Amino acid sequence: MTDTGTPPADLTELEHHLRARERQLDAVISVTHALQQHVDLDELLQRAVTTAMATVDADAGSIILHDPERGTLVFRHVEGPSKAKITGLEIADTQGICGDVFHTGEARISHDVNRDRAHTLDVDKKSQYHTRTMITVPLQAGDRIGVLQVLNKRSGRFNAEDLAVVEVLATQVASAIITARLFQQAQAAAIVDMVGQISHDIKNLLTPISMAGDTLRMMMEDFHQQISDQLDRPHEDVCEMVPSLRVSCQQIYADVTEIFAILDESTQIAQQRAKEIADAVKGMTSAPVYEPTDLNEVVRGVCRVLAVVAAQQGITLDAATGAVPVSLLDSRRMYNAIYNLTNNALGATPCGGQVTVSTCCRAQGDFPDGRFVEVRVRDTGCGMSPEVAEKLFTGRVRSTKPGGTGLGTRVVKNVVDAHGGRLTVESVPGEGTAIAMRLPLRPG
Repeated sequence: MTDTGTPPADLTELEHHLRARERQLDAVISVTHALQQHVDLDELLQRAVTTAMATVDADAGSIILHDPERGTLVFRHVEGPSKAKITGLEIADTQGICGDVFHTGEARISHDVNRDRAHTLDVDKKSQYHTRTMITVPLQAGDRIGVLQVLNKRSGRFNAEDLAVVEVLATQVASAIITARLFQQAQAAAIVDMVGQISHDIKNLLTPISMAGDTLRMMMEDFHQQISDQLDRPHEDVCEMVPSLRVSCQQIYADVTEIFAILDESTQIAQQRAKEIADAVKGMTSAPVYEPTDLNEVVRGVCRVLAVVAAQQGITLDAATGAVPVSLLDSRRMYNAIYNLTNNALGATPCGGQVTVSTCCRAQGDFPDGRFVEVRVRDTGCGMSPEVAEKLFTGRVRSTKPGGTGLGTRVVKNVVDAHGGRLTVESVPGEGTAIAMRLPLRPG
């Protein structure tokens, strides 16, 4: 047998298939690696389309996603000459080859779209792009979410190998789209949760502002009555009124000054919370800022603001601060947590009761530096059953107060977790509750 130097036809075909499989494998590895690195949906779609086009040598491509509420297919991402013209275009989900493939779930090669009865010229007219050949495959990962199309092979014709690799890529893309959507939903849920927590805080912060305003109004009414009474009394000499008027003025000035300080402090904190809502809506959440903090000063600030609430409810509010070292804390978040605990304690304590906010430093080996600082809020309220106390700082907590959301305890838990601390709850039904936050001197 004479060797002509020409490989057998079957060997040439085998080499062709091997090269095609190698190209497909490279494409799958490339798109898998790329999709794993992208959770931004728009960037993910752009990478998926360009990879699919490069793999099968197509001139254009698009990812068309289904909108079940509107019953449409939306050209979510387009690459090629018509990109600017049809990105965002919506068509009925029964229209064209893409609608047919979406509903049947069967991939298709269209060697001549003009001979495909399902093809519609509407998109070509709007894009001013002439489609000749096309591969359309469904995007599905459990549910069908749209289609992937590549158009006009630059050299030769789309073949079964091209279809196979686009189908593999579509499976990867669909899975990545689902993952990206879940990530976005998780982000949105986190933001909604954060806004709920901040709104809850603002509602609580407005309570002392409202009560301080009411107190100020009553004081001014009382002062007005005192002045009127003085002026209505018969006096032989105007000078006789001066001492009593001076005492009344000095007292009202001191009281008004204190109330305005409470109003100013509460308003500033409420404004901070409002800014956090605006940031959360924009998708921004600030990281904790740890700085040397005098925990006693934070406690005194909370008690100073809530004193007006306690006074109107007939409750004694004490700040029993002990000897605690300066600690690395997020003072704003810590104020928020202590405020929530104290405000909740006031709500659970009847008239004539007492709420005490105390601080101390204790030794415990499993904390960094072998010590921790503690803030304990104790009330003489109605107490809790062991079942309620057990789930107080879990996702299973449900508020029993009218209009309550249970967010206050979640706020406290988040703050303590951010500091690497621990929470303890001691409660006896009918006797009261003590909740302690134990915090390391510096976060882990």
